[in-house]
Amino acid sequence: MPAPYALRPAIRAAIGAVPALLMLASGASHAAPARAPQPRPVKTQGAVWTFTASTDAAALVECLLGGDIMVRNASLVAPADAAGTFIGGAAVVGFDGGVALSTGTIEGALGPNSEFGDTGTDHLAPGDASLDLLVDPESTYDACVLEFEFFTAEAQEIAFDYVFASEEYSEFVGQGFDDVLAFFLNGTSAADNIARVDDACASVTGVPTSVDNVNCGNATDLDVPAVNCGCYRNNEVDFTTFPPPPTPIDSEMDGFTEVFTARGTSIAGWNALKIAISDAGDGILDSNVFIRCSSFVVPVKLSTWGSVKARFR
Repeated sequence: MPAPYALRPAIRAAIGAVPALLMLASGASHAAPARAPQPRPVKTQGAVWTFTASTDAAALVECLLGGDIMVRNASLVAPADAAGTFIGGAAVVGFDGGVALSTGTIEGALGPNSEFGDTGTDHLAPGDASLDLLVDPESTYDACVLEFEFFTAEAQEIAFDYVFASEEYSEFVGQGFDDVLAFFLNGTSAADNIARVDDACASVTGVPTSVDNVNCGNATDLDVPAVNCGCYRNNEVDFTTFPPPPTPIDSEMDGFTEVFTARGTSIAGWNALKIAISDAGDGILDSNVFIRCSSFVVPVKLSTWGSVKARFR
């Protein structure tokens, strides 16, 4: 069972010291990283991608929609600067633009990766009860939740593309910090979550997208097995050389999933979608979800509603 919240910084410090010890063993010299929340390094907007923070839930939903889709009741519950849009992300996440939701700040994903994977923004904000159920017995913190309703004339498949990224990789895989993402369709139970590891790359299928369900193991605890390693893109700093070379992905996040496609089946009438991400175990290190613009596709039949596109919020 995860340790009490107050003990987590000490646990992180002990685990986080391992890379530095490895560097010392190889002849390099560097101080061990602190695992309490650290100030983010100064980053430059537009070096690779550009973020625009937003609290306008309707505008965020508008970005996601692909085609003539009737929507209403868009809402956003998020800490400051934890939600917005981005452009220029093709080299980082695999698509150019979309909506970004974070457990820290969306600009926290900007590169380059700092020398130790310990930067984050702890908002000391609450988690989400629905996400708590996915990571039980852990608790969640710093939840960012975007919700809206959409209309389909009949039951049919919906789909949209996304990437999950986290600073918890990989030294905290299997350590009680299983930051989690969910797309709840018409309910808030585990069965209603359509944010699941993509079957195309998965060895363990049907599991929610989270740190512990998509990884190549734990670099500092070799007893932790890899789970769905074929779905994971590593972006950790290489501590085997000093000074470490640049990471392969120009982002602060230490690991990414491949581009996944969330799929679900709507009901006839109005449907509810809840997009939620949170820290788990504590609020110290951040995770993000990037959702491709115009990828939320519902082939709605508008014969009853006329040919004019209508949007309800």
